[in-house]
Amino acid sequence: MSHSFNPNLHQWKDLPAQRVAGTGYIEIPGKAENLRWQTRSCVPSQFENELADALEKAYEAGAKTAEEIVNALNAQNFKTRSGHAWTVTLFESEMAILGY
Repeated sequence: MSHSFNPNLHQWKDLPAQRVAGTGYIEIPGKAENLRWQTRSCVPSQFENELADALEKAYEAGAKTAEEIVNALNAQNFKTRSGHAWTVTLFESEMAILGY
């Protein structure tokens, strides 16, 4: 069965660090299914897909710093999840959430 995310991926925030290699599901060579989306714990939301598109446009326009990216997102009239204009603080917070 093909998935758009990895159903076996555990949330790392709640898992204790493992000191022994091969104790996880994916870490055993030759024993795990090669999943296309190995690091996704769920399918991206519509907001996440639209943010990715908006970021792509920002980068294509030459944005490199967080401030330039925020300016580009606001110029595109792309709002935060809560419908507000972007600030550097909101952008960095969103990236921390998405990157966990």
